[in-house]
Amino acid sequence: MLYSLLFGIAITPARALSAEDVTCRYYVDIAEITLEELGSLFMDLMANLSGASNDTSPDPIVVVLHGDESGAFPRSSYIDNKPLADSAALLDAFGVIDLKMCATWMRNHAVSESDILPFIEAVPYGPGEVGHLREQGFKPVPRVKL
Repeated sequence: MLYSLLFGIAITPARALSAEDVTCRYYVDIAEITLEELGSLFMDLMANLSGASNDTSPDPIVVVLHGDESGAFPRSSYIDNKPLADSAALLDAFGVIDLKMCATWMRNHAVSESDILPFIEAVPYGPGEVGHLREQGFKPVPRVKL
């Protein structure tokens, strides 16, 4: 049920997660969507948190930040991006997402690891991380307009 809105999968209380639903691992390449779409995705996931079953927990959706959208997640930008950052923190705490930020972008914008929100992991190179995820069998989150 957790991913029903996100992926357009018709998961209802009468239908359990299929093996494909559970074994599929997903990532979001934030360079391919806007911050508004990311916020919408986070809201959809949060709306489903209370109805999620603990019987089967899919792997977290890996969210890779590696462009100017990364500027929404340093501590100095928290007040301006509070709803997005708070949603990301909650979803991370519940194991729904795993947020990663490109260290190359950080270096180019004078952002250190201590400047980013504590639940975000720095990775050496964002596009390389996306490639690594693909190699590991992760699939991009389907872009579903709700």
